[in-house]
Amino acid sequence: MCANENHDINVTLILDKVEDYFGFVPKIFQVLSENPPALKAFFDKTEFMMTDDSLPPITKEFVSIGAAAAMGSPHCLATHLEVAREFGATDEQLLLAIIIGASITETTALSKSLRVYDDFK
Repeated sequence: MCANENHDINVTLILDKVEDYFGFVPKIFQVLSENPPALKAFFDKTEFMMTDDSLPPITKEFVSIGAAAAMGSPHCLATHLEVAREFGATDEQLLLAIIIGASITETTALSKSLRVYDDFK
């Protein structure tokens, strides 16, 4: 992309859309705003997921919470807990999403390890 094409990317509009959805601008978008083409590429993917109505917004946040818990990503987890709370999630729902995500990680570790152990025997 040529430098003058950066002028066609409205960083402010992108960040406004992000803030409208999340209620704030997560750090990843703040930093990517320094590189408009990278911001636009990441935002376009995110916008598709934010606006696709195949799942309700709160369900998308529960999925994100579980994934962040499974990946051990505290920044993503904090972001999606905040957004889910804005969508009306209860403490019980938030905790369950974390437990489910963390359980998937545990199950994956056991599955891989027990296969190696079983082959070893």
